[in-house]
Amino acid sequence: MRSHFRTSAVLIAAFAFLAFVLPGKSLAQETGEIIAPAFELPTLLSVKASAGWGVGRARQLYGMAGKNEVWWSNGEGLKMNLALDLPLIPVDVVDSMGSNSGIVPVVGLELEAATGYHLSTGGTTTDPLAGGASQTTTRTVAFIPVTLGLNARTNFGGGLPSVYVGAGGGVYLVGIYEENVTFSNDDNAGFTRKMHPPLPFGIYGAVGVELPLLYDPEIANSAIELYAEARLTEMSAYIYDYDINYVSAGTPAGRANPQNDPTQLYLKDSQRSASSVAITIGIKFNLY
Repeated sequence: MRSHFRTSAVLIAAFAFLAFVLPGKSLAQETGEIIAPAFELPTLLSVKASAGWGVGRARQLYGMAGKNEVWWSNGEGLKMNLALDLPLIPVDVVDSMGSNSGIVPVVGLELEAATGYHLSTGGTTTDPLAGGASQTTTRTVAFIPVTLGLNARTNFGGGLPSVYVGAGGGVYLVGIYEENVTFSNDDNAGFTRKMHPPLPFGIYGAVGVELPLLYDPEIANSAIELYAEARLTEMSAYIYDYDINYVSAGTPAGRANPQNDPTQLYLKDSQRSASSVAITIGIKFNLY
C-alpha cells in the first residue's frame, strides 16, 4: 500500500512538472522568440512585368492648338516595363502568422536590370500661317530603356506587404522619333521629320510596394506578388539634325536642323525634354 502510494505520488509530481514547464516554455517561445517556418526558401531571382502611364514634365513650348499653348514632354505616355531582380543581401521573411512576437522589419538590397517600351503620342499642334492656312504637326516618340539600378527593400513579416526605394540609370534606345507635318492648303506639301538623336542617357528614382498573393508560411515565400511603382525619370534627347521625307512622289528627301528649318515655328534649340513621373502596376514572379 505504501509502495503504491509512493508510485502514485511520483506520477502526479511528474505530470505536474510537465504541465508547469511545457506551457511556460511554449509561452516563452510565443512571447520572446520568433517561431521560424518549417524550412525557408529564399528567392533566387525575380521577374517583373508592368504597365502604366507617365505624366511628362512639360518645360518646352512646342506650338499652338488654336489659341492654346501646347507644352509637351516626350516622356509622357504609355510605359511597359520588364525587369529582372537579383538579391544581393536577401530579405529574410519573418513568419509572423504563428507568432505573437510582433512585426520586425528586415531590409535587403537587390540589383535590378530592366528594359521595356515607352511610347509617347501627343504634343499635336495646329499653328496658323499666312493667308489663313495652318500647319499641323503630330509627334510620335518611343524609347527602349536599358537600365541598371539598386533597390533597398524592407519586409514587414510573412504574408505582409513590403516596400522598396530604388535608383539607377542607363541608355534609352530610340525606337521611333518622328514628326509628321501637314498643311491645310496643300496636301502634297506634307512631310515627315525622322530624328536620329545621339544615344540618350537617363537616371531614375523609384518607390514601390509589393503584396504577396500566394504566400506559403511553410517556406516563408510567395511565388507571385502584385506591385505598384512610382518612378521619376530624367532624360533628354538632343536633335542636331534630321531627315525630311516628303509626301509628294518624286520629291527628294532632304536634311535639316532646328535652327534652319522654317517649319520649326517655336522649338529651335536642340534639347528635347523627356522627363516623366510614371505610375505602373504589375506582377512579380519569384523563383526560389
